[in-house]
Amino acid sequence: MVDEKNSSVQSVRSVDPVEQFFDSLLPGVFRPVNNGNQNGSLRAHIAHIDVLDRDNEIVIRAEVPGMDKEKLDVQVHGNQVYISGSKEENNTEEEGKYIYRERRYGDFSRTVQLPVDVDASQSKAAYKDGVLELVLPKAESAKRRKISVE
Repeated sequence: MVDEKNSSVQSVRSVDPVEQFFDSLLPGVFRPVNNGNQNGSLRAHIAHIDVLDRDNEIVIRAEVPGMDKEKLDVQVHGNQVYISGSKEENNTEEEGKYIYRERRYGDFSRTVQLPVDVDASQSKAAYKDGVLELVLPKAESAKRRKISVE
């Protein structure tokens, strides 16, 4: 699943040494997308996340503003969560010349390594006000248990 997306992304990647350095440190975190600049330069689009470890569950909140929830894809496997999506640019013709164009469009993906395995079948996802919230119950073997001292 991830390799298919990565292979198409790799074919359009620039050979910028700084980008290669960050990609070697954090593989898969920086994904180039066309930022709409006239020069066609590439910029990274990252879904910023918070990960909260509770007694019986892991909660992930990802900022994905302006996304259509039908364009979001969330997959869970063991102790990894894969979040991806696509935000399409409105291609209506604008009159005038842009001074700034910072809003990002295109595809993004983010893989989150969790500290424990979770029960994917009981996981829930909600999207509100540009924030995707995942509630991932911990697998039974990963839950904290109190041990009595005798």
